[in-house]
Amino acid sequence: MTSQALDAPAPRPPGAEDEALLDAFRQRYPFALDPFQEQAIRWVLTGESVLVSAPTGAGKTLIAEFAIYRALAEQRRIIYTTPLKALSNQKYGDFVRQYGSDLVGILTGDVKVNPGAPILVMTTEILRNLLFTERPQDIATAVLDECHYLGDEGRGTVWEEIVINAPAATQLVGLSATVSNLREIAAWIAEVHRPIHPIVHAVRPVPLQYLLCHQDGEIAALDAPRPPASPLPRLRLRPREAGRDRDAFRRHWERRRPASPNRVVPQLRERRWLPAIYFIFSRAGCERALRRYLEDGDSLLPAERRAEVEEAIGNTLRDYPSIVAETEVNALLFDGLRHGAGMHHAGILPALKRLTEVLFERGLVRVVFATETMSLGIHMPARSVVIQGVRKRSEAGFRRLSLNELTQMAGRAGRRGIDPEGKCVIALDSPEAEDETRQLLGGAPEPIQSQFRVGYSSAALLVDLYREPAAVRRVIESSFGQFQNRQRIMRLEAERAELLTRLAATEGIESPCCALTDLIAYREQRAALEAERERVRRLGPGGRTKGRRAGAAGAPWSEDLHEARRRLEAMGLALSKIPCHRCPHRGGRERQLKRSDRVRQVLEDRARSLRDLRESYWDQCLRVVEVLRHFGCLDGAALTPMGRLIASLRHDNELLVARVAFSGLLDGLPPAELAALLACVVEEPRETETLFARQILRRLPHLRRRVQTLEALAAEVDRVQQSRRVFRPVSMHTTYLAATYEWVAGEEDWIRLIRSHFGGHEGDLIRAFRRLIDLGRQLAESPELPAALRTALRDAVKMLDRGIVLESALI
Repeated sequence: MTSQALDAPAPRPPGAEDEALLDAFRQRYPFALDPFQEQAIRWVLTGESVLVSAPTGAGKTLIAEFAIYRALAEQRRIIYTTPLKALSNQKYGDFVRQYGSDLVGILTGDVKVNPGAPILVMTTEILRNLLFTERPQDIATAVLDECHYLGDEGRGTVWEEIVINAPAATQLVGLSATVSNLREIAAWIAEVHRPIHPIVHAVRPVPLQYLLCHQDGEIAALDAPRPPASPLPRLRLRPREAGRDRDAFRRHWERRRPASPNRVVPQLRERRWLPAIYFIFSRAGCERALRRYLEDGDSLLPAERRAEVEEAIGNTLRDYPSIVAETEVNALLFDGLRHGAGMHHAGILPALKRLTEVLFERGLVRVVFATETMSLGIHMPARSVVIQGVRKRSEAGFRRLSLNELTQMAGRAGRRGIDPEGKCVIALDSPEAEDETRQLLGGAPEPIQSQFRVGYSSAALLVDLYREPAAVRRVIESSFGQFQNRQRIMRLEAERAELLTRLAATEGIESPCCALTDLIAYREQRAALEAERERVRRLGPGGRTKGRRAGAAGAPWSEDLHEARRRLEAMGLALSKIPCHRCPHRGGRERQLKRSDRVRQVLEDRARSLRDLRESYWDQCLRVVEVLRHFGCLDGAALTPMGRLIASLRHDNELLVARVAFSGLLDGLPPAELAALLACVVEEPRETETLFARQILRRLPHLRRRVQTLEALAAEVDRVQQSRRVFRPVSMHTTYLAATYEWVAGEEDWIRLIRSHFGGHEGDLIRAFRRLIDLGRQLAESPELPAALRTALRDAVKMLDRGIVLESALI
């Protein structure tokens, strides 16, 4: 399939100035533009929005570079967004090298550099808040990189809110990996923002071959005959295991074991398939693979190039003097780099991940054992990729990879202009995995499904901005989720109409005038009017609904009684204009419907499904508003000080943070204790640890009492959420408490801090501290909090943001 625009007209012919700009841009590159790039760039040149889907490495970024080039030529501002802080940092560094530091800025929550620059890089969360709170009109173009994250469970909502709230004058340039429903996404964007031109380029610039690596280490093409099953190696059981079912134990530990990287990497080397990225779905697995590879004593680095690696390591240690080379993970990494092998996962220090990436790009690292985070936008093309199995652990247990996940990793194989073909080797971890892998590769890319959720900040902002429930509902139902629901509604209504037609004939329900579906539609509209009439009857004088579950009954936070009655009259007038309203046959036909159990059952079943599809997001919003009202964040349609704080925050659960800030728990604490307490509500860590916190809290009983109060606050938020069927994460833990306290109190020895007060990977603590810095700054900038607390927060942030933590800010 070649590149194509889906039902899109050709761009208008450019003028002489446009052609001159395009010619100047072409001259920057030693190669000709691909047709899909040319097509997209011409749309950008004319000011139109584009949505481009292409495989990894196809050159989507060049389209964004032209958007930047055009914005600078016309002296207009452009925003470049990515879903991940690491990608934003990488883009910032790339653009600074290309355009100079005066023209480039970055905003990522914990980092703010040159925010008035014409090229401003930011994370999607920052852009979302900017559009909600400041509604800037000077943004000519917004580049949405990696916009297939629209389907990401944790981040998808932010993408939808950006599209909904972006000014109509802002040109959107969306760049996505291969997805199967690009037309649907473009139709939604055109509906809520402005027309956008979808462009699909399905051809990889470098062909890709998939191969299988069997458990015995043999690499074979997909179409090669299957080897005979190898007998499982003998397994010696320890005495305490001897009483178990030996066969079951053996199957558990031996059957799901892929070939060792020590058997696979030498084959890649013999076949000249290096450099390679070796994807393993756990940090421990990456570290174990590198350690075992080094134990074999092999080196992938030619002796004449070892000095280059030593120089790069030395430069990194000089540029980041807080890095301690002797820690277990760092020592392992440096040893690997000196032998041409690396590892890359989220627990490694950002500076050392960047060092690995640079050495890989320079050809000094020939294989990297990496978790799948390395497949997310980081520029590290390889000749081959190895994927260790097609199953990975998730919160719900092990699951199979999606085809989109697999192709994102496989897309790193094959360097344009260097390799005639990329190789993706899938290491099978069981005999059954071959059929599973073939089934996966034979499938179609999964469509992006909306992950839209109404959060506390969004609900508070919408109430504050629009006040009227009808206006808030219009915004909520502009989501991609409701757009997809409307498509489902149309399909369900068509199915219902067909079924009812067949049932009417079977049950002998005749239609002397209109179709049965018209009568059904009339009945549903009449029922809606009756429900609305009952709701308005229950409205009190102040516009608040009587009864405990006002939100669930459809009565939002505040509504003018006169406006409600006017809407009721309009609904009644609309109902009276339907032909069925005056039809003399309606009564008889409705009696026939009531007598038919089969028709009634069909109507009831489909009505529930249709109601869920029509009302789900609005119901969700009402439930969130009910929780906000319960905690005093709303006064009618106006936000209270706590509500205004919630509206300004970026967090997994803004309500919990606001409750903590307004509870008095943080008042009067020195910076170290304040930061330690606030660290309990940063996002949930991979693993929770309480030992170090218990040691600190034994020394500080007053802080222990505040932690207990914080636990009670979190439990209350969770309890109220559950009662309203609101499912937002309530993260309260003490994993980072001890390390935060000691670091803000002045601890200078980073390694002592890790070993004595944290116990995990350095990279995890760096990331937690950067998030804590972001949260602390958000609270310190809020005018809703007391001046003394804001001063203490600034002092805590200052002590947090130093040494290796500060050095990692822009990596």
